[in-house]
Amino acid sequence: MDELVRRYQDLQSEVSNHVQALKKLESQLQENVTVQKEFEKLDPSSNVFKLIGPTLVKQDQEEAKTNVAKRLEFIRNEIVRVEGLLEKSRSDLTMVRADLAQKQTQMATPQQ
Repeated sequence: MDELVRRYQDLQSEVSNHVQALKKLESQLQENVTVQKEFEKLDPSSNVFKLIGPTLVKQDQEEAKTNVAKRLEFIRNEIVRVEGLLEKSRSDLTMVRADLAQKQTQMATPQQ
């Protein structure tokens, strides 16, 4: 019984971690989509700068657009991966919850 309770708590923690990771990824996705939209508005001759530490460094506009597109692809793939992990953890949590309920019912019924 103690092992099931520990497993249940571990799975709850896993679900919580996956939800936090998903929120962070969705925030990053939104930021990068916004950057991509801003790039679309730029004149081809406009300068693009990248913040590296405390310094702004000039960057080729096409290179910057490519980097953002790659980042978006990576973030979207990570979202799919984390959603899969979250679904698995939730499924496992449901199974452990059912096992716990069954054990509690068995313990509550008087032994004959």
